[in-house]
Amino acid sequence: MALAGSYEVVVKNAAKAVIKPLKICMCSLNSVYEALIDADVHPVTGYCSNYGYIRTQIEQAWWSLQRSDEAASTCLRSLDKSLETLTQDEGKLERKKNDTKEVLGHLRTKKDSNKEMLKESQGALKQAERNLSSARRTVEEQEKREANAKVGLAVGLGITPIPFVGWVVGPAMVIASAIEISEASKAIEIAEEEVEKFKKQADKYEDKVSNYRSKILRTNDSITQIDYKLNQIRKEVKVMKRQRWGIAELQRKVRSTVLLLSVLSGKVNVMEQQTRMFILHQPVVMVMEEVLKSTREIVGNELLCNAGVLSIIEKMRVNNQRLKAVCASQNTDNDMMQYF
Repeated sequence: MALAGSYEVVVKNAAKAVIKPLKICMCSLNSVYEALIDADVHPVTGYCSNYGYIRTQIEQAWWSLQRSDEAASTCLRSLDKSLETLTQDEGKLERKKNDTKEVLGHLRTKKDSNKEMLKESQGALKQAERNLSSARRTVEEQEKREANAKVGLAVGLGITPIPFVGWVVGPAMVIASAIEISEASKAIEIAEEEVEKFKKQADKYEDKVSNYRSKILRTNDSITQIDYKLNQIRKEVKVMKRQRWGIAELQRKVRSTVLLLSVLSGKVNVMEQQTRMFILHQPVVMVMEEVLKSTREIVGNELLCNAGVLSIIEKMRVNNQRLKAVCASQNTDNDMMQYF
């Protein structure tokens, strides 16, 4: 679907827009690690010389995450709009499906009604055909009787025996047969007209039944197509909602990292006039660990898994261990100084 392609482009573009500043942020954070590890201490005063650099890197990381946050917000707005459009399309298709099913019900009712009329017409046609056959047999019998009467008349028989009636004069018999034949012939004409009438009726209802069957097939096809579109939309909505959740989760973690960076920046400012020992004080390291954890969660998002940022995360992980080691070493030195 066109909309599906559109939202996929939105998601991909948003991922790129989020990743670019995110990479800058991670590089800056890694630089903070390295700066804390390699902090220069004045041999006489004991003051650290790279506070400004550390603060600059933290601020750059903070601004980079702000841009990632804005890109995620833009993507979420676009996805929400696409979801709204898909939801409206789904509703329209559902209504169209219901209307089509109602039409299908009417078509089936009409088909069944015409099928019943066809059955009645076919029954009437069969009866008319039986009537026609009976009328034709009657004519044949009358024609045979008339022929017999004529034969008897020709050989000089003046009378003809009729069962239960007695003896009938031959010419009267011939005349009576002619009348019966005429009446039977009219019966044949009427029966033929009935056959023709009911045959036309049966053909008409058969055509109607066939027509309604074709309409029902087309209507069923329409419902199948609507179901296919509905399934496609529902799949797209499901995928889109999952992507939206991923981006929203990404944004939440970005904002969490922004907050942690603000905390870290504050701690560095407080320690600006202190020595390296205080910069490496455990709360600062703990904040950096939280930043690393949050950044890992961001990179773990499926939209960013192929963004080439995993190597930066690995560097940050190694430097985090190095920083903790330096901090532990510093604490050991302090304990020894206190001991002596």
